Amino acid sequence: MFFLLDQPTTEEFENLARRYREMEVPSVKAAVTLLKTGSDVLTGFEQMLKGYGLSQGRFLILMVMNRKPRTSTTPSILARKIGVTRATMTGLIEGMVKEGLIRRYSNEKDRRKQNLKLTDKGIFLLERVLPDYWSRIFNLMGGLSEREKKDLIRLLGKVAANITELTRENENGKS
Repeated sequence: MFFLLDQPTTEEFENLARRYREMEVPSVKAAVTLLKTGSDVLTGFEQMLKGYGLSQGRFLILMVMNRKPRTSTTPSILARKIGVTRATMTGLIEGMVKEGLIRRYSNEKDRRKQNLKLTDKGIFLLERVLPDYWSRIFNLMGGLSEREKKDLIRLLGKVAANITELTRENENGKS
């Protein structure tokens, strides 16, 4: 994955808008700022998680499984919930099983299927990580008032509602 490290200046945005009539500067500036902020937040959490021997993918698996820590799930459900392919999920699961963070066992009804369960070791790791994780989120959002946090959630929800615009087919029939 690539991250946006350099944000255009106001002058550069305005120069682009003169070249591309479809470009509306406030919308593009807002989107680029959102992308840059998202990149920076992901990078920061990757660094933090690395200190615990975790990647973002492994952490997300643990977090999803921790919603119901004593309940089993399947690789396909996890893949769907964290937005990765089954092949990617298989690789993540292999490492986590070897480390004892999750346990894999056959489905009683269909031996071809696998079930996964969070182990005590996986839960213990989360118990170490999460206080630090929650504290960093609190500090990240600390400059916002309660009203601003609610506004941010509302505004990001409005942006998220239009994400399908990014993948819709263009006039030539290509996505």
